[in-house]
Amino acid sequence: LRGIAFSAIVGCAAAFAPVAPTALRASGTPVALSARQSLFALPSRLASSAAFDGGMLLPRRNQRSGLSTLRLSGGAAAASSVEIQSKVAVAGGTLIRFSHESKSTQTPMTAAVFIPPGVEYNAEIPALYWLSGLTCTDENFSQKAGAFLHAAKAKIALVMPDTSPRGAGIDGEDETWDFGTGAGFYIDATAEPWSKNYKMYSYVTKELPALVEKEFSISPTLRSISGHSMGGHGALTIAFKDPEGWVSTSAFAPICNPTKVPWGEKAFTNYLGSVEKGAEHDASILLAKNGPFPKLGEILIDQGLEDNFLDAQLKPETLEEAAKAVGQPLLLRKRSGDHSYYFISTYIGEHISYHASRLRTKAAQVRAEARSSAPHTKRQPDPTTAAKPIVCKAMVAYGPKQPLKCEMITVDPPKRGEVRVKVIANALCHTDVYTWEGSDPEGKFPSILGHEAGAVVESVGEGVYDLKPGDHIVPCYTPQCNEAECIFCRSPKTNLCPKIRGTQGQGVMPDGTTRFSLNGEPIYHFMGCSTFSEYTVLAAISCAKVDQAAPLEKMCLLGCGVSTGWGAVWNTCKVENGASVAVFGCGAVGLSVIQAAKLSGARRIIAVDLNPNKFTAARAMGATDCVDASSVEGPIQNHIVGMTTWGVDYSFDCTGNTEVMRAALECAHRGWGTSCVIGVAASGKEISTRPFQLVTGRKWVGTAFGGWKSRSDVPQLVDRYMEGELEIDSYITHTFKGVEATNEAFDALHSGDCLRAVVVY
Repeated sequence: LRGIAFSAIVGCAAAFAPVAPTALRASGTPVALSARQSLFALPSRLASSAAFDGGMLLPRRNQRSGLSTLRLSGGAAAASSVEIQSKVAVAGGTLIRFSHESKSTQTPMTAAVFIPPGVEYNAEIPALYWLSGLTCTDENFSQKAGAFLHAAKAKIALVMPDTSPRGAGIDGEDETWDFGTGAGFYIDATAEPWSKNYKMYSYVTKELPALVEKEFSISPTLRSISGHSMGGHGALTIAFKDPEGWVSTSAFAPICNPTKVPWGEKAFTNYLGSVEKGAEHDASILLAKNGPFPKLGEILIDQGLEDNFLDAQLKPETLEEAAKAVGQPLLLRKRSGDHSYYFISTYIGEHISYHASRLRTKAAQVRAEARSSAPHTKRQPDPTTAAKPIVCKAMVAYGPKQPLKCEMITVDPPKRGEVRVKVIANALCHTDVYTWEGSDPEGKFPSILGHEAGAVVESVGEGVYDLKPGDHIVPCYTPQCNEAECIFCRSPKTNLCPKIRGTQGQGVMPDGTTRFSLNGEPIYHFMGCSTFSEYTVLAAISCAKVDQAAPLEKMCLLGCGVSTGWGAVWNTCKVENGASVAVFGCGAVGLSVIQAAKLSGARRIIAVDLNPNKFTAARAMGATDCVDASSVEGPIQNHIVGMTTWGVDYSFDCTGNTEVMRAALECAHRGWGTSCVIGVAASGKEISTRPFQLVTGRKWVGTAFGGWKSRSDVPQLVDRYMEGELEIDSYITHTFKGVEATNEAFDALHSGDCLRAVVVY
């Protein structure tokens, strides 16, 4: 079993760590960052999925998900239009309070956005807009509702505006609690003197969404709206006026029939000139006149039975009657509770779950539509080559540290249980270097290296029924036989299927022979993959069939390193929200560990490396702290324990250095810390520590391929990439054309600034 061997010590850090909004540079041009980009800024070399002209990150259409991605557009961009008032870590995410000059209200406005953990790579973040009630500011909901943990688990953002303009200077705006300041009623005033500033409908439905979409990547299409009391009235009427623009709506104790109650009569008379003009802002009237609204689905309303305003101001029965008359699904739950945030905090989790479910369904529809309409290359194999030898180019390794040589080799047809594939793209991994350098005790020469690839099935051998010519696959060095008698495949505890392990380690196929030859002489296989060849033969149980719409030149990274880092965090260690993490080694695997830890909501991620040049990438992926091990006096583990008092909850070695493995263990938290070995040490190396380190509660674990069961799990990772949930593109820092360019890719990998070099055949 192989992992990744790195020579440097590297590390990365943590969830939603605030990054100062310093400008990236493109061709020497300073680039202003949006508010969200300043939190999650990527260095330019990591933005490989974007078009880079020398400008700022802006949205563009993403063909894999149907949503928007970020691109770099030309020229110097305007600075962010919001001023950050505060950033608070909460529930693994970040609550950002900001202010801006509003064109709608012609006053400064303050609002807040909660960005949940695990959405850093989402091009657009689904969101729930919350509208608060009379007398409230943007902070009441934040401080009293207890919503953030629910939103974090659901992975949806929260957008929380103020309830009115403030400081407009209008006589009488501060005289009463139910009109003027704190009581904008989410309408656009048309009567003087309110018409100049009190434009809360335009602000909430147009200006604020445009602002948070630009600054925080809030989705313009995956959005729902809810609110309380006056805010419940606002949420319902806004959704009823634009049912195509909102996925769902709900409310707590809403003012359902404001033209018939004192609060509404007062607001409409003063803001609009008459109560009658308020009919177009009355939820019950709107529903009766224009309903039903099938796109909104079932409307959820919670009403407290002990609410002091129930009979005089809220009138939910009027909305219920209107819904029944037009056939609008409405769930009105009358429950024990009052009009306060005690009631809201009791049931806010159910409302967030309701909206999250609707938003997920909508997102799936968007993705399905995008996939069906997006062009993708259909690669059909040549049917005339089946059952015949194929002569093709391959890079042959003749001995340790000898340059690979491009040869015209013969690839035999697949035998029973095997498939022959055409390799489309191959990513170089340090495991290839590990064997090429002679550090691998199982290394065989001459051989064809390579194991991170994307390929298309050319032909199948006897007994292969779940793959056919034309299928897209990712070769996996860890097979999955799924046979009934395989206790490893049956067990959820491991992915280490031993079905072909014996022959794979000897550089041959399961029958003990090779499928490669040059001038009649056999050439050995490598890790059951050998993808430094235009064609290769694999055991069918080593092939993960993936979505044909997924780009194989990117999916190849899921064959080893990136998947391994993710799995070490999610499968092997199961890093939880709020955990502390240390990562030793900032190559591609270390960065993927950081990425996964950040997506898991780790509160602190410490990146450790000997090369401080790698810390830019580490911070971009989520590192909160970066430690240059070469500048630390004494053992690095002591330094990290000193940073954290008792050590980190989880540590990961991504170097293959046995001394670093020890350091990683010994910086794990006393009593419960877990240290995971990912990197593979050179032949003959052993690890050691004092038994006291284990007696005092630390655990030492290891992982191969991140614990993923290859044939069942890799396709799911591909789907998550296609859905925009996982980021891969940023790891590809170098691209080469043609199998003969593999030596150039090796040079790039050794250069120190390469994460993954992909060779497209």
